[in-house]
Amino acid sequence: MAWFNCGTIDWTAVGSMLSGIGTVVGAGAVFYAAHKGSDTFRQWRRQKNAERRIELAEQILTLAYKVRRAFEGVRSPAIWGGERADLEAQLRESGLISDETPEGTKVTLVEAQAVVTRANYHKNLWDSLLDMMPVAKAIFGDEIEAMLNEFWTLRTKLLQASKRHATFAAKRYPSNEKDLERRFKREAEIQDVIWSGASEDGVDKVADAVNAAVHGLECKLLIIIRSDTSFGL
Repeated sequence: MAWFNCGTIDWTAVGSMLSGIGTVVGAGAVFYAAHKGSDTFRQWRRQKNAERRIELAEQILTLAYKVRRAFEGVRSPAIWGGERADLEAQLRESGLISDETPEGTKVTLVEAQAVVTRANYHKNLWDSLLDMMPVAKAIFGDEIEAMLNEFWTLRTKLLQASKRHATFAAKRYPSNEKDLERRFKREAEIQDVIWSGASEDGVDKVADAVNAAVHGLECKLLIIIRSDTSFGL
């Protein structure tokens, strides 16, 4: 029987081998730790990005609901006594009306001024809308930005209509029946823009456009907001 001879072992070689194994194991551990840390960082980043998207989606929808309320207020056809007095005071201060101004002209100018004053009251909201559009485009793409821009386009259309409404105050009604009919038609078109309520064809195009933009945003963003709830995917 052969006996194991301890004296024949090259302990230096064994030590080198074990050292090499330790180096490989250590390198593997470092690689694993780095890989694991990288995965953890990516997961953390994905989580933060998801949280940011949810937060931004909430902000956009909140803004959209506020804008819809603002349009409803600006386009309300009711002008009560206190508001009318303030509007007349603004027009007098700017020299647009006086005691000699015909009542019909005064009413038209007050209506036009009501739209402008009410819209200006929501200046901070319009500023927030402009600030939100590039952020929305960067995070969610062109479609969300386009829906927000629809609000701005409608606001511009509303203010332009109020200016056109004011210009009619200085114009006399034409004596020609055809021209008179054309003027009434233009005035009706302006009224349909600046005031809420159905037009002769039973449609409120401005309100419908606002609601369509809000609905579009809801379809795109609610699913993001509800992604971590039973309502989401």
